Amino acid sequence: MSRIGIFCFFIVASIVPSLAAATDKLVDDVPIPADVRIEVAPDAPQDLSRFSGAWVGSWRGLLHHILIVENISASGEARVVYAIGSDAAAGVKGQWRQLQATVSADTLTITAPSAFPTAPGDTFSATYELTPADSLRATYRRGDVTARATLSRIAFDELMLPGANVAWSTPGEFLNTTLREGDKAIRLEVVIKKPSGSGPFPLLVFNHGSTGRGTDPKLFTQTYASPEIADFFVDRGWMVAFPQRRGRGKSDGLYDEGFAPDRALGYSCDPDRSLPGADRALVDIKAAVEALQQRSDVAAGPILIGGASRGGVLAIAYAGMRAEQVLGVLNFVGGWVGEGFCRNAGDINGALFQRGGNFGRPTLWLYGQHDSTYSIEHSRSNFEVFKKAGGDGEFFEYAVPGGFGHGLLWYPGLWSGDVEKYLTDIGAPRAQ
Repeated sequence: MSRIGIFCFFIVASIVPSLAAATDKLVDDVPIPADVRIEVAPDAPQDLSRFSGAWVGSWRGLLHHILIVENISASGEARVVYAIGSDAAAGVKGQWRQLQATVSADTLTITAPSAFPTAPGDTFSATYELTPADSLRATYRRGDVTARATLSRIAFDELMLPGANVAWSTPGEFLNTTLREGDKAIRLEVVIKKPSGSGPFPLLVFNHGSTGRGTDPKLFTQTYASPEIADFFVDRGWMVAFPQRRGRGKSDGLYDEGFAPDRALGYSCDPDRSLPGADRALVDIKAAVEALQQRSDVAAGPILIGGASRGGVLAIAYAGMRAEQVLGVLNFVGGWVGEGFCRNAGDINGALFQRGGNFGRPTLWLYGQHDSTYSIEHSRSNFEVFKKAGGDGEFFEYAVPGGFGHGLLWYPGLWSGDVEKYLTDIGAPRAQ
């Protein structure tokens, strides 16, 4: 089972397994009880009843999740339906469980025994913080496994319709860009997170990674945003933009970042195909940055650029190619092709990191131990290539819970101090 599969198993194992009962309603891959009802107690205070209803999102952007708050008493006790979708790679099926929760101020909390305890007293907890944007900032914990999600409200009647259209990821907006394919102008989807107010705010552009080996087209259309990065930077007064490159999320155009001649085989290890795919991605980032800098709520001046996995190496390369635009770079577990997939990964990844050498100012490299995609040894080798090309930076490695180094981004408790120091060192602005 993959590390992603193990994560999905841990979350699904927290709730009672259910066979696909005839009385269940399926919302995409998530079962919910067909007889679920919303009841608002007449004496429930308004600040508590704000949680009532149905909420949808995805843990870590991977595992679909529905929370239905059925009722809330005046004392803050609630009954909820906690439902999770399927993960074929992990061999788990969608399940739901009816649980008790408590509501206090702006937070709903579930604490319950695990359905499959691995130790005495094994429990899981899920907290949901109501935001001013009428979304829920969710955090799941079981042992050393942590996951986050942003849930949006959906009308209960709409959720119960056959074939309900559910936005599992944070809704994005569209950037009009200078990109064209044939005679068609290309719009790029972008998820924006920012503080309250009109700004202007300093800008972080944070770039997504790949889709595993590129063999599952369903993953191409998933919109990416990191709640961990968004929360960290918005709290410090930054606007965070998560652009979706061509063919990813709801962006226009073809997703064409280094595929084999037979696209069904996924990404190519041939540098003559792989590296032009990276060039295409860098063109998309440039187009997104230029469109974002035209917004009235974006402050003038250099930006921060960052990313995870493929997004990390793209951030380093972009800074080297357009140093005048960039204040600093955050590279989370960056690389273009994995060691286990391409024998020549060092050559391909090194060629891209080498481009960052022209940046000339400090960069931050953040990697997890036991990363099955990019080992620490491989990533430190890339760092040395970058430095030999003139690059300046600091490399940190972390012991990620569960031994899944590629998931470092999900654990801000590990990296937030080093990122905070980096921002101070480069003179990055922050909220007053």
